[in-house]
Amino acid sequence: MKKHRQHTGRTAVVLAAGSGTRLGAGANKVWLPLGGRELATWSFRWLRQTGLFDRYVIVVHPNEREDAREILNRHVEVPIDIVDGGKSRHDSETRALEYLAPSIESGDCQLVLIHDGARPLASPSLVRRIVEAAESSGGSLPYLETAHITGSYSGQQLVRVQTPQVFAAAPLLDAYRQAAGEGFEGSDTSMCMERFRPDIPVRVVKGSAQNLKVTYPQDLVMAEHILAAQGFSLK
Repeated sequence: MKKHRQHTGRTAVVLAAGSGTRLGAGANKVWLPLGGRELATWSFRWLRQTGLFDRYVIVVHPNEREDAREILNRHVEVPIDIVDGGKSRHDSETRALEYLAPSIESGDCQLVLIHDGARPLASPSLVRRIVEAAESSGGSLPYLETAHITGSYSGQQLVRVQTPQVFAAAPLLDAYRQAAGEGFEGSDTSMCMERFRPDIPVRVVKGSAQNLKVTYPQDLVMAEHILAAQGFSLK
């Protein structure tokens, strides 16, 4: 008898509609080769390994829908919903959430993870810790301490926020609808939540230096080295 997988109420969204101009590749960096496959597909590899999600969504540039479908069919063994991205990161997030709105409003989707497709090395263990924290508080994100501040603000630390960021689905959709009504655009998911749903406590989880964002050519080289160190064949 075939065993049915338990419904989790969690959806993972990967943002892949950027241009990657700073990388200087002349193309969207999320489709550049990394370890024998396109960069964005690594995120789905790790997300799938967690076993935490019922549904997967990728947000792409409208002109890249067909190429994205072909690439995902080759490298990802779970169904992926494809959503057209917008002119900005915030716009792309809004479009993804409106796409998921029927499932969110019905209660079928209760938790949404939003991840930057240019971060190909977010490990399954990091994802699990962020999801666990979000389920207990309503929201969670990873961070790295980067420097100690000197001078007037001595003793404080600068932090760098990473993705994935995970939030309760209904408040997240509400925050983005409020943002649309006011014409607000945040630089990441947590900024929009902080402004419009400050009632949702956000837990911070220690991130990882391995969870790098591929922005410049040297980042791609570093990602290759990390994968090689983990025993992946890069042919």
